[in-house]
Amino acid sequence: MSGTSYPPEFVTNLEMQWGIGFLSPGGPEEVKEILRDIVVGGKTVLDIGCGTGGPDIVISRDLAPKRLVGIDIEPFLVETGRKNIAVAGLDKVAELILVEVGPLPFEDQSFDIVFSKDSLIHVEDKASLYREVLRVLKPGGQFVASDWLRSANADELAGYNEWQSLTSLSFSMQTTDETKVEMTVAGLEDVKTRDRTEWYAETAAREVKMMESGEWRSQFIAAFGEENYIKKLAVRIANARAAECGGLMPTHLFGRRAK
Repeated sequence: MSGTSYPPEFVTNLEMQWGIGFLSPGGPEEVKEILRDIVVGGKTVLDIGCGTGGPDIVISRDLAPKRLVGIDIEPFLVETGRKNIAVAGLDKVAELILVEVGPLPFEDQSFDIVFSKDSLIHVEDKASLYREVLRVLKPGGQFVASDWLRSANADELAGYNEWQSLTSLSFSMQTTDETKVEMTVAGLEDVKTRDRTEWYAETAAREVKMMESGEWRSQFIAAFGEENYIKKLAVRIANARAAECGGLMPTHLFGRRAK
């Protein structure tokens, strides 16, 4: 995993938009959509990039895994996620671990399912990550994730370039074809993707309208100030345009370790 920066104020900012425990859009419904064809009950699950634990709460509470381990490289995120899981009464099922950038700190064939929601965009060396995913999966185990991909012509699209110029985070993004190739070369089988661009374009447009509403706008300005509100709104508008033009392609990823 590669480093990024999610300070407390930024986390509060994101959770104000997407809900406690969620640092990316879609909430519990999108977590379940990612996993809709996966049998989680009784399985061991690894969540890469667990953030503040929202997806881990949903999985542990609603999908009945035997055990869930979430990992992240940001101390504040892990600390906050642990508190969220404890409040939800799920700390006997779910455990969040602070890790360092590099190989996953687990033995070979440790998990039935490796999951990730929207954190792989921060990973530069995706080929190495996919090899690590394969290594820690049990035979027949499944990799299922959502990642932010880009279209092959993204650099030619004004909406996509505007968003890239405004965002404060460092992203490493691939096309669908590049992702499939790297997953396959890493050794994953039955590699498939599910394009979520249309869903996200509609979701992002609704988010902009919410941010422009009087109540949400007032709450945000009271918490962070008008200057921050103006900057945040500009980023979200650009983000919606990046999805609308097809340059930004949120995508579900699926692969399996051979039995």
